[in-house]
Amino acid sequence: MLQRADRPPLGVLVLTCLLSTGALSGQAGDAAGQRQDLEAFRREFMAVDQSYSAAARRQAEARIADLEARAGSLSNAQFQLALAQVAALADNGHTLVIVAGPIGNRVGIRTAPFAGGFHVLRADSAHRDLLGARVVAIDGVPMATIRDTAHTYFGGTPARRDRFASAFFEAPALLHAAGITRDPDQARFRFAMPDGSEREVVLAVAPPQAGARGGMTAALDPSGSGDGWTTALPPELAPWALREFGTTFRRRDLPELDAVMIQLRANTNAGGSINDFLEASDSVRRALGRRHVVLDMRFNGGGNLQLTRDFMAALPERIGPGGKVVVLTSPWTFSAAISSIGYLKQAGGDRVTIVGEEVGDRLEFWAEGGPSRLPSSGTLVLAARERHDYRKGCRADSDCHPPVVRMPIAVAQLAPDDAET
Repeated sequence: MLQRADRPPLGVLVLTCLLSTGALSGQAGDAAGQRQDLEAFRREFMAVDQSYSAAARRQAEARIADLEARAGSLSNAQFQLALAQVAALADNGHTLVIVAGPIGNRVGIRTAPFAGGFHVLRADSAHRDLLGARVVAIDGVPMATIRDTAHTYFGGTPARRDRFASAFFEAPALLHAAGITRDPDQARFRFAMPDGSEREVVLAVAPPQAGARGGMTAALDPSGSGDGWTTALPPELAPWALREFGTTFRRRDLPELDAVMIQLRANTNAGGSINDFLEASDSVRRALGRRHVVLDMRFNGGGNLQLTRDFMAALPERIGPGGKVVVLTSPWTFSAAISSIGYLKQAGGDRVTIVGEEVGDRLEFWAEGGPSRLPSSGTLVLAARERHDYRKGCRADSDCHPPVVRMPIAVAQLAPDDAET
């Protein structure tokens, strides 16, 4: 989702909907309702999404026909997960089916992937002793197997699929529907503790609480919620980049690097005009006499690429031949955030250095499709209608996003650079 300025970044939309109200019954579903959903799915999703290859589309259509024949034999949760797998066949990060389910279906921990595993970064009051632990297995099933299963419900790069996986394995009802656990209301988690020991804990679904905040990067927020939830990283020890997580864009002076740091957590006008903020930041840089810019896009899930396009394209010339731009990226860097970095790299070339992990999508992807809900289950479907090609600049295609056609992006890569900055 890249076009509308008032639309939330895709990661926020996904997690919000994944936790929204709706039933996840373990019993057989309503046959008529599932057929009604499949009819709407064909019309509102398959008929308009352009991201499938010919082979993947044939496979998707075969699975839909199978679901139609089995209507009523699957639980609501199984049915929705099956639709998610159909969408994942497109292998496109913006092509999504998001199951509807209450927040109470998640246990009282929040995890995030890093350092080779999924670690507990937030926990409710009953489970704060698990903070910092790494999830090893659930109901005896190794996390590697559960991770592979979670990847079948989301498209895109493996690192991007990992960013969705936590919301799957923190929900016993979804694990049960996938055949991983025995109980839709609880699961036995095995943890590798920070002290090197291992623990097994039965975690039941927790009641909804404000501390169980949504959003793909919410587990990284070190601030306390005031509702009994605790973070692995104490707020007072958090680095600047993780503070004020509710603030969309911020800046700070880095005199030791002769730079100003700009942090964008979304490409939106939430909290004010992002363009005005960027212009003011450049004015501050000039007033301070700083030569360089550090642009932190690690937690930017996207928004509207047109809001930052002109500034990014002009920044290398503004800072002059002696200045550099260092861009911090991660797999959470997605959608319009990638577009922004593309415009910057295209304009600045070797004067733009990318540091961190690879961004959360490929340089050719499909996006630009509004969400809709299936009438019976409430499942949210997001189709992708228009191409984004940042390798060839959409010059050979007639189906590209018009703003990118008007101002193309053509870069060899956006992978982190090996050179020292």
